[in-house]
Amino acid sequence: MTESLIRAIPTPAALAPPPRPPFDRERWEDDVLASELPANARLVALTLARYADASGHLPAHGPQTAHRLGARTNLSAKQARVSLYQLEHAGFIRRPSLNTWQPQQLARPVNLVRPVASTVPASDDLTQN
Repeated sequence: MTESLIRAIPTPAALAPPPRPPFDRERWEDDVLASELPANARLVALTLARYADASGHLPAHGPQTAHRLGARTNLSAKQARVSLYQLEHAGFIRRPSLNTWQPQQLARPVNLVRPVASTVPASDDLTQN
């Protein structure tokens, strides 16, 4: 009877999430170049990729501020900021929410990610009946 009350306690390794596949910078860059993003956003994306580590991460103290990206790409800070928004909206980068990011004086960390295939039909598909 006591045997049925004993349960195995899972190890920390068993509770850990499955390992993420390694970041493939070349494939990410190919996706960016093949995308319909504006040229400025593609330039900012490739600049981010240059400074990202092997896992596609740029830490909080990295070069991803609008002013630093603007200086590195010859864009204005506003153009760099818009490009970052476009990259995030298209699913190529992930950043913590601006509203919850602390400390405010540091640039938010950036993770380069491959966008999930869109389930929204292309605009041409919407006009056909």
